[in-house]
Amino acid sequence: MIGRRGKLLILLYVVFLAVLFLMCSTDLIIREPERDVYQIAVIIEDSRDDNYVNFRKGMDQAAMEFQADVHFITLYEKMDADQQMELILREQQDGADALIIVPADEDRVVSALAQGQVFVPAVLLGTGLSGQGVAGTIAPDYKEMGELLAQEIAAHEGRDCQVLIFEDPGKHSAMSRLFLEGAKDAFDSMGCRWKSVFFMENGRGAEDMFQDLAGERRERTAILAQNPEILTETAAILSEIPGFEGSLYGRGSTLGILNYLDRGRIGGICVTDQFGAGYLSVETAVRALEEGGSQGREELDVWYIDKEDLRRPEYEKLLYPVE
Repeated sequence: MIGRRGKLLILLYVVFLAVLFLMCSTDLIIREPERDVYQIAVIIEDSRDDNYVNFRKGMDQAAMEFQADVHFITLYEKMDADQQMELILREQQDGADALIIVPADEDRVVSALAQGQVFVPAVLLGTGLSGQGVAGTIAPDYKEMGELLAQEIAAHEGRDCQVLIFEDPGKHSAMSRLFLEGAKDAFDSMGCRWKSVFFMENGRGAEDMFQDLAGERRERTAILAQNPEILTETAAILSEIPGFEGSLYGRGSTLGILNYLDRGRIGGICVTDQFGAGYLSVETAVRALEEGGSQGREELDVWYIDKEDLRRPEYEKLLYPVE
């Protein structure tokens, strides 16, 4: 039998446990450390690109892990540098803790950061340019990408193949310059013949130029497109022109490009991990906020993909939107 004194001790113990539980559950004793929710503005050219789906999912995953609130702002007009600068200044004034930017004009954005016009950490996507005020960059090695693609063209088409490099002089961003530089240097080192061609050479329509190439047939021709836009447009034109048997190569992984690759109109492409790009951009922005200073360059891996690779499970998440 428990005596009166024992019962009283048990009652006091139960009351003590109840009070302790209440105090802990209301943070009176053990207070959970409060983490800041970082406000991050992402200023990109266009959210309609097929690559945007995986890019956004990568950002959402990182935002959940690193306690960030990410919101997207797209330009009304693609490559509108003036509007982009207005949005950058507006977002930091509206309270954004950090910015993630796909520059419409790389030199202008880097210059604005160096001059102190942007006073919150800014992470740049798709460019290797760095400088004062740049919190970090996320991009593949575009020169290495160009070298890889040139080597694949030589391996598939032969080193005696004529290579036409389709360029748009009005869209020579830093990434395009490095990409073409890598490809041309690689062609030179392998002894391949190449020639730069303006996409609308001498004011003629692209269709006329392809008709001429289809009619010549004196030697095998391969085409290297400077950017995904030229690659897609060239593939569309070649699909309507019989007689051209050359192969088309480039970079990018939109669904349109993948469809042309599957149909054999494109011979091969270089791609990067868009999910990883989105994830790393948010992670870099948060690190810059917590640690300060530049976080340096995060380099994305590059893969060469041909038609046979489209059905391989290891490339499924890389090429198609993640569910």
